[in-house]
Amino acid sequence: MGQEKGISQDALLENTEIDPAAFSDPKALLTYQQVIILTNNTLRLSNEPTLGIELGKAININQFGMLGYAILSCANVRQALNLGLKYHVLIDPAFNFEVVEQGEMTSVRLTSHIPIETIYNFLCDVFIANFISLARFLTGLNILPRAININRPKPDFSDRYEQFFEGCLINWDQPRTEIVFDSSIMDAPTTLADEATAKMAESQCADILSRMGPREGIVVKVRRILLSHPGHFPPIETVASHLATSTRTLSRSLQEVSTSYQKILDEVRKEMAIEYLNTSSLPIEEIAALIGYNDPSNFRKAFKRWTGNPPSYYRAVRKSVK
Repeated sequence: MGQEKGISQDALLENTEIDPAAFSDPKALLTYQQVIILTNNTLRLSNEPTLGIELGKAININQFGMLGYAILSCANVRQALNLGLKYHVLIDPAFNFEVVEQGEMTSVRLTSHIPIETIYNFLCDVFIANFISLARFLTGLNILPRAININRPKPDFSDRYEQFFEGCLINWDQPRTEIVFDSSIMDAPTTLADEATAKMAESQCADILSRMGPREGIVVKVRRILLSHPGHFPPIETVASHLATSTRTLSRSLQEVSTSYQKILDEVRKEMAIEYLNTSSLPIEEIAALIGYNDPSNFRKAFKRWTGNPPSYYRAVRKSVK
Protein backbone atom coordinates (compact mmCIF):
# COMPACT_ATOMS: atom_id res chain seq x y z
CA MET A 1 0.00 0.00 0.00
CA GLY A 2 2.83 2.41 0.88
CA GLN A 3 4.63 1.77 -2.38
CA GLU A 4 1.37 2.38 -4.27
CA LYS A 5 1.34 5.82 -2.65
CA GLY A 6 4.83 6.49 -3.97
CA ILE A 7 6.59 5.73 -0.67
CA SER A 8 9.81 3.73 -0.90
CA GLN A 9 10.21 0.48 1.01
CA ASP A 10 13.35 1.77 2.72
CA ALA A 11 11.43 4.77 4.07
CA LEU A 12 8.59 2.57 5.33
CA LEU A 13 10.98 0.19 7.12
CA GLU A 14 13.16 2.90 8.66
CA ASN A 15 14.11 2.03 12.27
CA THR A 16 11.93 -1.11 12.28
CA GLU A 17 14.76 -3.64 11.81
CA ILE A 18 12.34 -5.61 9.61
CA ASP A 19 13.88 -7.74 6.86
CA PRO A 20 11.94 -6.96 3.62
CA ALA A 21 11.84 -10.72 2.97
CA ALA A 22 9.53 -11.06 5.98
CA PHE A 23 6.59 -9.77 3.96
CA SER A 24 6.73 -12.79 1.66
CA ASP A 25 7.35 -15.29 4.48
CA PRO A 26 4.09 -16.66 5.99
CA LYS A 27 6.00 -17.73 9.11
CA ALA A 28 7.53 -14.31 9.78
CA LEU A 29 6.24 -12.50 12.88
CA LEU A 30 6.44 -8.81 13.75
CA THR A 31 6.88 -7.57 17.29
CA TYR A 32 4.55 -5.02 18.91
CA GLN A 33 7.21 -2.32 18.58
CA GLN A 34 7.79 -3.13 14.90
CA VAL A 35 4.07 -2.80 14.17
CA ILE A 36 3.96 0.56 15.97
CA ILE A 37 7.05 1.97 14.20
CA LEU A 38 5.95 0.68 10.78
CA THR A 39 2.48 2.18 11.26
CA ASN A 40 3.94 5.51 12.38
CA ASN A 41 6.23 5.61 9.32
CA THR A 42 3.29 4.88 7.01
CA LEU A 43 1.12 7.61 8.51
CA ARG A 44 3.90 10.19 8.55
CA LEU A 45 4.88 9.57 4.93
CA SER A 46 1.40 9.23 3.42
CA ASN A 47 -0.46 12.05 5.22
CA GLU A 48 -3.73 10.36 4.22
CA PRO A 49 -6.44 10.46 6.96
CA THR A 50 -8.39 7.44 5.68
CA LEU A 51 -5.40 5.30 4.75
CA GLY A 52 -6.40 2.74 7.39
CA ILE A 53 -9.70 2.05 5.65
CA GLU A 54 -8.00 1.68 2.27
CA LEU A 55 -5.45 -0.69 3.74
CA GLY A 56 -8.10 -2.73 5.57
CA LYS A 57 -10.06 -3.25 2.37
CA ALA A 58 -6.91 -4.18 0.44
CA ILE A 59 -5.59 -6.83 2.85
CA ASN A 60 -6.12 -10.32 1.44
CA ILE A 61 -6.77 -13.26 3.74
CA ASN A 62 -3.81 -15.09 2.20
CA GLN A 63 -1.59 -12.42 3.77
CA PHE A 64 -2.49 -13.90 7.18
CA GLY A 65 -0.25 -16.88 6.52
CA MET A 66 -1.30 -20.20 8.07
CA LEU A 67 -4.05 -18.51 10.08
CA GLY A 68 -5.51 -17.22 6.82
CA TYR A 69 -5.73 -20.75 5.41
CA ALA A 70 -7.35 -21.97 8.61
CA ILE A 71 -9.97 -19.19 8.55
CA LEU A 72 -10.61 -19.72 4.87
CA SER A 73 -11.48 -23.37 5.53
CA CYS A 74 -13.85 -22.75 8.47
CA ALA A 75 -17.46 -23.90 8.19
CA ASN A 76 -19.07 -20.57 9.13
CA VAL A 77 -18.43 -17.04 10.42
CA ARG A 78 -18.67 -18.11 14.08
CA GLN A 79 -15.94 -20.72 13.66
CA ALA A 80 -13.77 -18.23 11.75
CA LEU A 81 -14.14 -15.61 14.51
CA ASN A 82 -13.35 -18.12 17.25
CA LEU A 83 -10.22 -19.13 15.37
CA GLY A 84 -9.24 -15.50 14.96
CA LEU A 85 -9.74 -14.88 18.68
CA LYS A 86 -7.50 -17.80 19.54
CA TYR A 87 -4.63 -17.12 17.15
CA HIS A 88 -4.79 -13.42 16.18
CA VAL A 89 -1.45 -12.76 17.89
CA LEU A 90 0.18 -14.64 15.00
CA ILE A 91 -0.63 -11.77 12.63
CA ASP A 92 -0.82 -8.61 14.75
CA PRO A 93 0.41 -8.27 18.35
CA ALA A 94 -0.68 -4.63 18.57
CA PHE A 95 -4.40 -5.16 19.10
CA ASN A 96 -6.94 -7.62 20.44
CA PHE A 97 -10.64 -8.05 19.83
CA GLU A 98 -13.61 -9.74 21.44
CA VAL A 99 -16.97 -11.01 20.22
CA VAL A 100 -20.09 -10.22 22.27
CA GLU A 101 -23.35 -11.98 21.32
CA GLN A 102 -26.43 -10.29 22.77
CA GLY A 103 -29.58 -11.89 21.43
CA GLU A 104 -30.32 -10.73 17.89
CA MET A 105 -27.24 -8.50 17.77
CA THR A 106 -23.53 -9.36 17.91
CA SER A 107 -20.62 -6.96 18.37
CA VAL A 108 -17.02 -7.45 17.31
CA ARG A 109 -15.05 -5.05 19.54
CA LEU A 110 -11.53 -3.78 19.30
CA THR A 111 -10.21 -4.07 22.85
CA SER A 112 -6.56 -3.11 22.57
CA HIS A 113 -5.05 -0.12 24.36
CA ILE A 114 -2.55 1.61 22.08
CA PRO A 115 -1.26 4.78 23.77
CA ILE A 116 -0.51 6.70 20.56
CA GLU A 117 -3.77 8.25 19.33
CA THR A 118 -2.95 8.48 15.61
CA ILE A 119 -1.78 4.87 15.48
CA TYR A 120 -4.76 3.66 17.50
CA ASN A 121 -7.15 5.42 15.10
CA PHE A 122 -5.32 4.02 12.08
CA LEU A 123 -5.45 0.43 13.37
CA CYS A 124 -9.14 0.87 14.26
CA ASP A 125 -9.85 1.82 10.65
CA VAL A 126 -7.83 -1.16 9.37
CA PHE A 127 -9.72 -3.46 11.73
CA ILE A 128 -13.20 -2.23 10.73
CA ALA A 129 -12.61 -2.26 6.98
CA ASN A 130 -10.76 -5.58 7.00
CA PHE A 131 -13.37 -7.37 9.08
CA ILE A 132 -16.22 -6.31 6.78
CA SER A 133 -14.17 -7.05 3.66
CA LEU A 134 -13.15 -10.53 4.85
CA ALA A 135 -16.67 -11.39 6.05
CA ARG A 136 -17.98 -10.63 2.56
CA PHE A 137 -15.17 -12.59 0.92
CA LEU A 138 -15.64 -15.64 3.16
CA THR A 139 -19.41 -15.85 2.76
CA GLY A 140 -19.97 -14.38 -0.71
CA LEU A 141 -22.67 -12.21 0.89
CA ASN A 142 -22.92 -8.43 0.80
CA ILE A 143 -22.80 -8.21 4.58
CA LEU A 144 -23.79 -4.78 5.90
CA PRO A 145 -23.37 -4.10 9.64
CA ARG A 146 -26.23 -2.57 11.59
CA ALA A 147 -23.81 0.03 12.94
CA ILE A 148 -20.16 0.94 13.25
CA ASN A 149 -19.29 2.59 16.56
CA ILE A 150 -16.02 4.52 16.69
CA ASN A 151 -14.20 5.55 19.84
CA ARG A 152 -13.14 9.06 18.84
CA PRO A 153 -14.72 12.43 17.99
CA LYS A 154 -16.24 12.94 14.57
CA PRO A 155 -13.48 14.19 12.21
CA ASP A 156 -13.78 16.85 9.51
CA PHE A 157 -13.51 14.13 6.86
CA SER A 158 -16.30 11.93 8.30
CA ASP A 159 -18.10 11.99 4.93
CA ARG A 160 -15.35 9.76 3.57
CA TYR A 161 -16.29 7.09 6.11
CA GLU A 162 -19.89 7.30 4.94
CA GLN A 163 -18.68 6.77 1.37
CA PHE A 164 -16.56 3.76 2.31
CA PHE A 165 -19.34 2.18 4.42
CA GLU A 166 -22.31 3.29 2.36
CA GLY A 167 -25.64 2.34 3.90
CA CYS A 168 -24.21 1.67 7.36
CA LEU A 169 -24.94 3.82 10.42
CA ILE A 170 -21.71 5.33 11.80
CA ASN A 171 -21.69 6.56 15.40
CA TRP A 172 -18.81 8.70 16.70
CA ASP A 173 -17.74 9.46 20.28
CA GLN A 174 -18.57 5.94 21.41
CA PRO A 175 -17.18 4.05 24.44
CA ARG A 176 -15.39 1.61 22.14
CA THR A 177 -14.73 0.79 18.53
CA GLU A 178 -16.98 -2.03 17.37
CA ILE A 179 -18.91 -3.48 14.46
CA VAL A 180 -22.53 -4.40 15.27
CA PHE A 181 -24.36 -6.87 13.03
CA ASP A 182 -27.26 -9.35 13.03
CA SER A 183 -26.39 -12.46 15.04
CA SER A 184 -27.73 -14.63 12.19
CA ILE A 185 -24.56 -13.76 10.26
CA MET A 186 -22.58 -15.82 12.79
CA ASP A 187 -24.03 -18.99 11.26
CA ALA A 188 -23.54 -17.92 7.63
CA PRO A 189 -21.60 -20.70 5.84
CA THR A 190 -18.32 -19.93 4.13
CA THR A 191 -17.84 -20.63 0.44
CA LEU A 192 -14.56 -22.58 0.75
CA ALA A 193 -15.25 -24.66 3.86
CA ASP A 194 -13.02 -27.72 4.15
CA GLU A 195 -12.94 -29.52 7.50
CA ALA A 196 -9.74 -31.47 6.83
CA THR A 197 -7.83 -28.37 5.71
CA ALA A 198 -9.19 -26.38 8.65
CA LYS A 199 -7.94 -28.96 11.15
CA MET A 200 -4.52 -29.20 9.50
CA ALA A 201 -4.08 -25.43 9.35
CA GLU A 202 -5.27 -24.91 12.94
CA SER A 203 -2.85 -27.59 14.11
CA GLN A 204 0.00 -25.68 12.51
CA CYS A 205 -1.22 -22.43 14.08
CA ALA A 206 -1.22 -24.13 17.48
CA ASP A 207 2.30 -25.39 16.87
CA ILE A 208 3.55 -21.91 15.94
CA LEU A 209 1.84 -20.38 18.98
CA SER A 210 3.34 -22.98 21.33
CA ARG A 211 6.81 -22.18 20.03
CA MET A 212 6.17 -18.50 20.63
CA GLY A 213 5.31 -19.16 24.27
CA PRO A 214 2.34 -17.67 26.20
CA ARG A 215 1.57 -14.57 24.15
CA GLU A 216 -1.95 -13.58 25.17
CA GLY A 217 -1.64 -9.84 25.44
CA ILE A 218 -0.76 -8.65 28.92
CA VAL A 219 -2.96 -5.61 28.29
CA VAL A 220 -5.98 -7.85 27.70
CA LYS A 221 -5.31 -9.73 30.93
CA VAL A 222 -5.10 -6.53 32.96
CA ARG A 223 -8.24 -5.10 31.30
CA ARG A 224 -10.14 -8.30 32.06
CA ILE A 225 -9.30 -8.04 35.77
CA LEU A 226 -10.24 -4.34 35.93
CA LEU A 227 -13.55 -4.89 34.11
CA SER A 228 -14.46 -7.63 36.60
CA HIS A 229 -14.24 -5.05 39.44
CA PRO A 230 -16.19 -2.01 38.11
CA GLY A 231 -16.13 0.90 40.53
CA HIS A 232 -13.64 -0.77 42.86
CA PHE A 233 -10.61 -1.17 40.66
CA PRO A 234 -7.82 -3.08 42.41
CA PRO A 235 -4.33 -1.58 42.76
CA ILE A 236 -1.52 -2.85 40.57
CA GLU A 237 -0.23 -5.04 43.41
CA THR A 238 -3.53 -6.96 43.48
CA VAL A 239 -3.60 -7.27 39.68
CA ALA A 240 -0.04 -8.61 39.69
CA SER A 241 -1.04 -11.16 42.33
CA HIS A 242 -3.99 -12.29 40.16
CA LEU A 243 -1.54 -12.80 37.30
CA ALA A 244 0.88 -14.74 39.53
CA THR A 245 3.66 -12.25 38.99
CA SER A 246 5.38 -9.40 40.82
CA THR A 247 4.43 -5.74 40.56
CA ARG A 248 7.85 -4.97 39.07
CA THR A 249 7.54 -7.69 36.41
CA LEU A 250 4.02 -6.58 35.48
CA SER A 251 5.11 -2.94 35.18
CA ARG A 252 8.06 -3.95 33.00
CA SER A 253 5.86 -6.13 30.77
CA LEU A 254 3.45 -3.24 30.25
CA GLN A 255 6.31 -0.86 29.55
CA GLU A 256 7.53 -3.23 26.81
CA VAL A 257 4.27 -2.63 24.94
CA SER A 258 4.42 1.14 25.50
CA THR A 259 1.76 1.38 28.18
CA SER A 260 1.28 1.26 31.97
CA TYR A 261 -1.24 0.13 34.56
CA GLN A 262 -2.46 3.71 34.98
CA LYS A 263 -3.00 4.17 31.23
CA ILE A 264 -5.02 0.97 31.02
CA LEU A 265 -7.06 1.95 34.08
CA ASP A 266 -7.76 5.38 32.55
CA GLU A 267 -8.87 3.75 29.29
CA VAL A 268 -11.27 1.41 31.12
CA ARG A 269 -12.66 4.30 33.17
CA LYS A 270 -13.08 6.41 30.04
CA GLU A 271 -14.98 3.63 28.23
CA MET A 272 -17.29 3.08 31.21
CA ALA A 273 -17.92 6.81 31.69
CA ILE A 274 -18.84 7.37 28.03
CA GLU A 275 -21.10 4.30 28.19
CA TYR A 276 -22.96 5.71 31.19
CA LEU A 277 -23.20 9.19 29.65
CA ASN A 278 -24.54 7.82 26.37
CA THR A 279 -26.99 5.26 27.73
CA SER A 280 -28.24 6.58 31.08
CA SER A 281 -29.52 9.70 32.78
CA LEU A 282 -27.42 9.18 35.89
CA PRO A 283 -26.09 12.38 37.50
CA ILE A 284 -22.40 13.12 36.94
CA GLU A 285 -21.76 12.53 40.65
CA GLU A 286 -23.08 8.95 40.42
CA ILE A 287 -21.14 8.21 37.26
CA ALA A 288 -17.99 9.50 38.95
CA ALA A 289 -18.58 7.15 41.87
CA LEU A 290 -19.29 4.20 39.57
CA ILE A 291 -15.87 4.48 37.99
CA GLY A 292 -14.02 5.01 41.24
CA TYR A 293 -13.98 8.79 41.78
CA ASN A 294 -15.21 10.08 45.13
CA ASP A 295 -14.79 13.71 44.02
CA PRO A 296 -16.85 14.64 40.92
CA SER A 297 -14.54 17.57 40.18
CA ASN A 298 -11.57 15.19 39.89
CA PHE A 299 -13.63 13.03 37.55
CA ARG A 300 -14.47 16.05 35.36
CA LYS A 301 -10.79 17.00 35.13
CA ALA A 302 -9.76 13.45 34.30
CA PHE A 303 -12.52 13.08 31.70
CA LYS A 304 -11.47 16.32 29.99
CA ARG A 305 -7.88 15.01 29.93
CA TRP A 306 -8.96 11.67 28.43
CA THR A 307 -11.32 12.92 25.73
CA GLY A 308 -10.65 16.63 25.26
CA ASN A 309 -14.29 17.33 26.19
CA PRO A 310 -16.24 17.70 29.46
CA PRO A 311 -18.80 15.00 30.41
CA SER A 312 -21.62 17.39 29.49
CA TYR A 313 -20.46 17.25 25.85
CA TYR A 314 -21.56 13.61 25.55
CA ARG A 315 -24.93 14.34 27.10
CA ALA A 316 -25.42 17.18 24.59
CA VAL A 317 -24.46 14.91 21.68
CA ARG A 318 -26.94 12.27 22.83
CA LYS A 319 -29.78 14.81 23.02
CA SER A 320 -28.94 16.21 19.57
CA VAL A 321 -29.37 12.81 17.86
CA LYS A 322 -32.69 11.98 19.47
